[in-house]
Amino acid sequence: AKRAFVHWYQRRVRGPVVLEAMTYRVGHHSTSDDSTAYRSIDEVNYWNREDSPVGRLGGFLEKRGLWDQDQEQSFSKECRKEIMGAFNRAESTPKPSPYLLFDDVYDSESGHLAEQRQQMKQHLAQYGQHYDLNNYDI
Repeated sequence: AKRAFVHWYQRRVRGPVVLEAMTYRVGHHSTSDDSTAYRSIDEVNYWNREDSPVGRLGGFLEKRGLWDQDQEQSFSKECRKEIMGAFNRAESTPKPSPYLLFDDVYDSESGHLAEQRQQMKQHLAQYGQHYDLNNYDI
């Protein structure tokens, strides 16, 4: 149905097409979210197996001989190595200055934003020993 619509739309309108598609979120929302508190692992596994866009694409490519499990494992290992390298580089880089919170909020700094920046500066001057500011690029 989607393919037919796109074909019809491109012939009729002769322009790009954006399709919105619903899918099931198999992962947690964030590291602080344990989705097993409100849905079962069996439910997640079912949708991951039955209706995962990534899984469907993988199956499509495998059926046509364009992808296999060896390539999948090699690619996953390569990606993990690259991601962990980037993660380690990021972890060893100083965190950005907390004052950057106030940059690029508006075209030019408003009065209330300048006041908030000054309040934060005063707060850190008074209570800075309670924060690990050595890891920040201040």
